[in-house]
Amino acid sequence: QNLATTLTVNSELIDWRRFLLTAAQPWPVPSVIQLLNTLHSFKAVDEAGSGFVTQEYYNQVDLCFKGSEDLKMPENPTDPLPFNRQEHLIMFFFILFADARKDPSQLDYTKMLLYFASHPDAVEGVYRALSIATGTYIHRRKEVSRPHVSLSHTDMLIKEEPLVEKEKILYCTDEGRISMATLQRVFHHEGSKAGDNHRFSGQQKTGSNNKHFRKIFEELGSEDLKPIPVTILLKHPFIQDLINNYQGYKLPDIKVILQRDEQTQSTDGEIYKDVKI
Repeated sequence: QNLATTLTVNSELIDWRRFLLTAAQPWPVPSVIQLLNTLHSFKAVDEAGSGFVTQEYYNQVDLCFKGSEDLKMPENPTDPLPFNRQEHLIMFFFILFADARKDPSQLDYTKMLLYFASHPDAVEGVYRALSIATGTYIHRRKEVSRPHVSLSHTDMLIKEEPLVEKEKILYCTDEGRISMATLQRVFHHEGSKAGDNHRFSGQQKTGSNNKHFRKIFEELGSEDLKPIPVTILLKHPFIQDLINNYQGYKLPDIKVILQRDEQTQSTDGEIYKDVKI
């Protein structure tokens, strides 16, 4: 039940991609810099600017954690080779996010990276998603007290942002602009696929947010709904409240959730055991 609750965001049904991505843990959680580098690598091979790549071009992109696994080769040449888990994960991610209805299958790489924007801290996850959607590094505003996030095996795989690397990348600024369509995609990316739309997909709430977004753009001087500076948008009270409460980019730790469920069941079992009928 805890797992189902965690995986249902703005909908009464589980996002199956989010579930499978969660079940595939552990995998290294990429930094914002790594996500942006991967995004620009995809754009480099996507010469047509379609937003999609086939598996052939997908394999050419240097993904966030490609080749980072240290495999120990057996001393005895007759022993089987070690299982290359990350190599299989990379193949799995393409199958998970690609649209198999197209021939050949095509991957919406921005949509995939939005899933990888997820973070144990839900607010941090939203800022990571905004960075991917705009293609610029959007820094989280410093807070007096940051919400406590419990450490787990997932957190141990999160890589810190290298300061030197930030200086080398020109798009690591807060000076980007964001369109209304991009804002909608950030907060509705889980239900954006036509085949996933249904009467339980939270369309009513989506439509409500769209009305708020339109009103916000008009309030901020963009009556024709042209892109506005991200820094200005982030200061709006509605956007601040949305970011602080949105759970769509919280990375669940399936191991911790299952352990809690097991402990709960064990406790319930002890209670029923002590009840005399």
